[in-house]
Amino acid sequence: MGAGRHANSALYPSILEAGLDLVAVCARTPERAAITAGRWGADAHHTSVEAMLAAGGLDGVVVAVPPAAYRPILGQCIEARVPVFCEKPGGQSASELREVAALAAEAHTEVVVGYMKRFAPAYQRAREAIGSAGFGCPSLAHFTFTMGRIDEYLADLRHYLIDNPVHMIDLARYLVGEIDEISAVLNVVPTVGLSVSAIARSDRGATCSFDFCTTSSFAHRSEFVEVYGRGDSVQVDNVDTCAYRPADGPAEVWRPNYTLPTPSNSGWTVMGFVPALQHFRDVVADRARNRSDLESAARTLETTELVWQRLEPSWSALRRE
Repeated sequence: MGAGRHANSALYPSILEAGLDLVAVCARTPERAAITAGRWGADAHHTSVEAMLAAGGLDGVVVAVPPAAYRPILGQCIEARVPVFCEKPGGQSASELREVAALAAEAHTEVVVGYMKRFAPAYQRAREAIGSAGFGCPSLAHFTFTMGRIDEYLADLRHYLIDNPVHMIDLARYLVGEIDEISAVLNVVPTVGLSVSAIARSDRGATCSFDFCTTSSFAHRSEFVEVYGRGDSVQVDNVDTCAYRPADGPAEVWRPNYTLPTPSNSGWTVMGFVPALQHFRDVVADRARNRSDLESAARTLETTELVWQRLEPSWSALRRE
């Protein structure tokens, strides 16, 4: 469900690469639905959620729509007892996600929220290192997420936070624990972009810092994560390279072999889209516990909303000038 730019550039190719059978496409217009179905090999296309569900033959549904559109679509899928993989953030607010979570629990229907970075191989390796006995409790963590100019973000700071930096906030929760004690600073460069720096503490004791901006370039490195334990450290550079540095001994570096054209080295796997969808398949088949459920997504949005609350006075003051 959904046939926009992101769905066509990332999700449809990842669905096929994950080994799933795409049987139908749903979009708002017949033309878009037909074109997208033809492009990716689906036999059927629809222009309404009701029609797609009524046609049957679905083991699950992948939903990629704007945040405001998730609630009614998820509600209809849950009512029909059809499992859902929905792109992050999965809704407009933490409270909305918890309402949907209650519906899903009552219907015994799984919903996986697509925070794909959790499933990216380099971040999986970082999480394993952080959880190892020798690493110790995280003591310091840093998360950077940068990009080039996008005018809609410059016009709406809250939209930017829940659409973009939310990935790093979710990763922070996933790697070092729940985040609190947040303070944040905003800088807006008119006609160029904005930047945010925040500091916080995790419930496992780590001090955390976050740097986000839209004043970089899409041609530059977009993200960097670094976590220190008790002598050991681990870094993930630009999604694809994980370096584990024990207190004593040489670094252990993992990076895909891009010159070998296998699925494990594809960009959609490295970024986490393919393994996230494979996880959805395993959850639907009752082979795995849901590692990115609605309650977790609600906590990620709740934490992101705390960052927004710290920045809102500065944002409002700048908007009045």
